[in-house]
Amino acid sequence: MDYMVWVWLILFVLAVILEFATLDFIGIWFALAAIPSFILSLFSVSPIIQFVVFALITVLLLLLTRPVVVKYFKTNEIKTNVDSIIGNIGLVTKAITPVTIGTVKMPNVEWSAISREDIPVGAHVRVLDVEGVKLVVEKI
Repeated sequence: MDYMVWVWLILFVLAVILEFATLDFIGIWFALAAIPSFILSLFSVSPIIQFVVFALITVLLLLLTRPVVVKYFKTNEIKTNVDSIIGNIGLVTKAITPVTIGTVKMPNVEWSAISREDIPVGAHVRVLDVEGVKLVVEKI
């Protein structure tokens, strides 16, 4: 059972490296969960119990603390009012095809729009996303 000490140490190091490589606040929770499992392996606790403890702690950390940490540390994202357009309904004023850009009239503003389907003038569309200065829409 001495090999489990090395398993948890290697997992800890790999998770820390993963976290530094991605900065997505995922690897750190695996690294933190490996610590109690490492301690259990020092006392020759069954590897099954070690894995169960590791899995439970990882899931709890991911579900309970990750959203709070991400919200606190991810401050470099700039929110704009454009995000409020997603989900709104507009009126097509220039036909849209998968290969041509059309236009959609939103309240008080006319936008360039793209779609994966043919949408004729006068059709109502729902905004799925905003890519640059173009709306991504679907016919409703």
